[in-house]
Amino acid sequence: MSSPPDLPSSTSPNQHTSSGASSSTVPTYASFPATSASHPQKTSPLLSSTPPSITKALCQIYPYILALDKLLGLLTWTEEDSWQSFLVVATWIMLVLYYEILVVYFGHLIFVGGIAGYVWLNKRVEKEREEHPTLDAIVHVMGNVTMKMDILLLPLTSLNLTEHDVTRLLFTTLFISPVYMITSYFFLGPRKFLLILGVFLLSYHSLWAKVTRQILWRSRSVRIFSFYLTGLDFTYSKKSAQSSKSRSGTLGVQSSDGQPVRFTYCLYENQRRWLGIGWTPNLLAYERTPWTDEFLNETNPPDTFRLPDAESSGMKWQWVDKTWRLDLTNDGALVATGSKSGSTADPNPDDGWIFYDNTWKKPSSEDTYSKYTRRRRWVRTAELMSMNDSAQSASSPSSSHGTVNISSSVANDLKTSEANAADSSSKINVTHGSSGIPTSTSTSSRKRRSIRFDDSVSGDSV
Repeated sequence: MSSPPDLPSSTSPNQHTSSGASSSTVPTYASFPATSASHPQKTSPLLSSTPPSITKALCQIYPYILALDKLLGLLTWTEEDSWQSFLVVATWIMLVLYYEILVVYFGHLIFVGGIAGYVWLNKRVEKEREEHPTLDAIVHVMGNVTMKMDILLLPLTSLNLTEHDVTRLLFTTLFISPVYMITSYFFLGPRKFLLILGVFLLSYHSLWAKVTRQILWRSRSVRIFSFYLTGLDFTYSKKSAQSSKSRSGTLGVQSSDGQPVRFTYCLYENQRRWLGIGWTPNLLAYERTPWTDEFLNETNPPDTFRLPDAESSGMKWQWVDKTWRLDLTNDGALVATGSKSGSTADPNPDDGWIFYDNTWKKPSSEDTYSKYTRRRRWVRTAELMSMNDSAQSASSPSSSHGTVNISSSVANDLKTSEANAADSSSKINVTHGSSGIPTSTSTSSRKRRSIRFDDSVSGDSV
């Protein structure tokens, strides 16, 4: 297979736009040099910040990334046509059941078929290289591969196993080794064992397999069997969940430790320095937006930011802080001076910035001639309320000054919310899920609960 030529570094004249208005930039594309002089040569904005060696390597590996994306799509059942994944399972069943017949009568044809498959794959690779993929398309496919790989490994990553759990699983497996040997030798046999194991793994992420596991997991016998088979606790105590629900206060929804469920929303303000203009929110078209979250996803500025809608689940988000506050420590990267809480609602224009170079690297707290980008962090705390509690708080009697009478504990929480927003030890970062309810990532790890079994357990815990 011949390697593609180097990418061009020239830029079409119609691509030059004003550096101060990134929204009017015309999208361009990266391509291989045209074989004829009549074809225009266009280049992606990513080429200006990507070394040529990395660009060439990405273009060379792009067809193989597409093949890996297709394979992961079949294994995770995320392709548009789910029958393709079903054919993979059917092919595995045929290979295991009729392995001897296929080898004895069609072994030579299978060998030739393997060579033909390689030739076909090589032809597809060359065809993909001739389609001149853009760097943005390559990055998009790599993101899909990462997402599908996370889905494929979700059964393992969701367990959050520790070294103690792995040791316990090993000793439990060694203990039941005689049972496994007797079962596989007298009842299943190697072929049936491979058949069942392969079908289970290949169809694990299918919709019908997920529904089946959810139905089976409702059985107390299945949960007990899974515990004694692995030695791991896959369940949670229904009693502890009920006691957590009973500890909910008059206002808000409380967690298992009796504290209100609160989340600190983080917004990052990004700016770039332009020669002769100074610091402005006008960034380059291919880099981050003026306002992002902690994962560099585009978001609304504080004045138009809205809490997610959770009314479908019977909950409602409500701001605890009166306004957005600037984190003077910038998530612990700076030392706050003149502020006890480490944040302020009325900052100066130059407060809380971290300065970077032209490619958002080499962070520093000092603004020097080599710094062309900067960002700072804004935070605001919200509390999860039930719809009934929210209606009760709205209809409660008011005092002569028009304020709502609430419990003293909630009042104390409201008074100390600003200090809690800046406390990095109790900070919770928030990302938005598909349901509109944020999912939190706490800095403190939860301890594994002791094994208890109840008759009704909801959710797919397997």
